This record gives sequence, structure tokens and C-alpha cells, in this order.
Amino acid sequence: MIILAKLILSGYFGFDNIGDEAILLSMIGAFRSIEPEVDLLALSGNPARTREKYQLSAIKRTNIAALIKELRDCDLFVSGGGSLLQDVTGLKSIPFYLGQVLLAQLMGTRTAFYAQGIGPVKNRFYRRLIKWVMGRADYISVRDPMSRKLLLEWGIEEEKVKLTVDPVFVLKGLFQEDKERDNKKERPLIGVSVRPWGDNTYLDSLSLALGKFAREIEADILILPFHAGEDLEPGRELQEKLLADFQQNDYNGEVLLETYTATLEMLEKYREIDIFLGVRLHSLIFAALAQIPFVGLEYDPKVEGFLQMMGINSGVKMEKLDAGELYRVISSVYTHSSDFRTVLQHRTDLFARAAVISAEELLKGVIRND
Repeated sequence: MIILAKLILSGYFGFDNIGDEAILLSMIGAFRSIEPEVDLLALSGNPARTREKYQLSAIKRTNIAALIKELRDCDLFVSGGGSLLQDVTGLKSIPFYLGQVLLAQLMGTRTAFYAQGIGPVKNRFYRRLIKWVMGRADYISVRDPMSRKLLLEWGIEEEKVKLTVDPVFVLKGLFQEDKERDNKKERPLIGVSVRPWGDNTYLDSLSLALGKFAREIEADILILPFHAGEDLEPGRELQEKLLADFQQNDYNGEVLLETYTATLEMLEKYREIDIFLGVRLHSLIFAALAQIPFVGLEYDPKVEGFLQMMGINSGVKMEKLDAGELYRVISSVYTHSSDFRTVLQHRTDLFARAAVISAEELLKGVIRND
């Protein structure tokens, strides 16, 4: 039995990104399932919304004075989940998140990097900084072998870096499997998640492959933005292209675009979907949890790493995306839906258990009676 403890959780929380909100929900659920009375505080971009949604304490993630105050009686600072340590989307992410951890370390607080996805990191100074700060941490776990390989290449001690899975697999226990999939639809439903990437020209090939496949199986299409602030524009662009395709080919299928900000509402929506195409990593993890055959558009190494961990060969490279290749992959996945679901059932069961074990290892290994 571990002692009652106070944990501060750091991540990209409070920005209406379904994937990161799912990570926070998962960590809260996992930690409280192990120690119901654990005191949790989240660093958030919108503390009021975070407090309301998750019933826990929250402060502004940029409020250094408030963070210092909270660290004075904190048992563990957790930098957890997501792709926090990468310099592809900008140069501020790595110093921001490492700076929080370093502050906690300087104040004598135990620190943990929990189920992180590492990289890509192009800046050599950032690699050295990651090695230095992580070398001082009390616990490190990463969510995929590729992340672990990077840390070892940068000089982190092998025995210190534990391999786990994405925290979101914890949600499999919340996704009630006794509910039947919606079989009352007139047409099959294809789910899609897109995001901004380069100049978004990949949407041309995506719409060609999707339109052809939807017309072939007489399906409707549902576009689900996972980050309302970023994904709506490419989602609407894809919707316009698909509607034009349907009109040109005299097909009366629907192309819907729906937004959700609640993690479980989004996951519940997956019940209606028959096959899924996703760019964002957590859109694919949701498909796996719902046991929906999926195709991953590999815009980032983390998507490729996830597919490898799942033991599934259903990825297509985003670079110079070819509509013909994508169509063939979608068709193959859909044809082998039953086999796909069997693999997903087995893998998600394993990963859900691994996610809980990882949370338990973190709490019992780092927070203990002295």
C-alpha cells in the first residue's frame, strides 16, 4: 500500500486536443484506481475547464509562481504522455516541458517522465538537454520502442528507460464492450481524422481514394477533427473535395463533419464507424480501442511506431501520398475486417493491462514510505 501523495501532471492539457485530453483522463483514471485518495493537480492551458471536466485541481501552466508554490508540498512531478519532447512543431516545446521538470528537480521534488513519445529532435543541444534532465529523473517510461531507441542513442542508461504503452489504452476499461455496434445504418460509415500537414496537398490524394472507396461500398463519410483549433480547416477542405467527387459521380452519399471536445463522447462516436482512416495518432488508438479496422497515414514516426507495436501493416506514407496505393490499402483492410478485429481485441487487451501496470509501477516505485 503506497502512502497518500500529491502529484502534479504536466502535458498539453486544456487546449481542446482530444488526444492529449484522453491522456490526462487516462492518467487520472489509472492513478486513482491504484490510490483513490491521491491528490492530483494538472498544469493546464485552461485551468477552469480542466477543473470542471475532471474534478481535480488545476493551475495555469505558465504561472511559474503558482507552480513553485505547489511544488513545495508535491511528492512527484509527472511529465506525462504525448509527444512533448520534439522540435518539429516548434522550438519552444522542449525547453518549456524540460524547464518544468528541472524546476521541480531543483526544488527537491521527485520527477518522472511517464509514457512519453520522444522525438523527432533535430537540434543537438536539445538532445544533450534531454539527456541531462532525464538523467536526473527518478523514473522514465516511453510508449514505443522507437522512443526508447532514441534515448539510448543519446546516452540515457539502458536500465533506466522502461518500455510501456500509450496511457490511453487504459480507456479500454471505460469503453463498454457489451453495447452492440450500430447495425441500423442504411450505409456503412467511413471515419476520417485529418490534420494540417505541409501545404495540405495530401488531401487531394486522400479525397480521390476515399471518394472511390466510399462509392464502391456505398458508404457515408464522417470527418472527426481531433484538435478543434487546428483540424477544422483541413477537415472542411476534405469535406468540400469529397462532396464535389460525389456530385461529379452522381453519388448521393453524405459527408459529415462533427466536432467533440469530450474524450468519451468522441470514443462513443466510434461505435458507428465501420472502417477508419487517421492521421493523428490518438484517432488510430481510439479505432483500436473500438476494434475498428483502420489505415494510418504516417506523417510522423510515432504513427509508424504505433502500427509496429500493434503488429499491423496498414500504414501509408504521407510523403507523396499516392491515391491508388491508399485505395488498395483501404480496400484490403476492409476486406479483412474480421481478422483485423481479432488482432485488435488481443492487442488492446494486452496494452490495457500494460498501461495499468505501468501506472502502478510509477506510483509504487517512486512514491513510497521512507
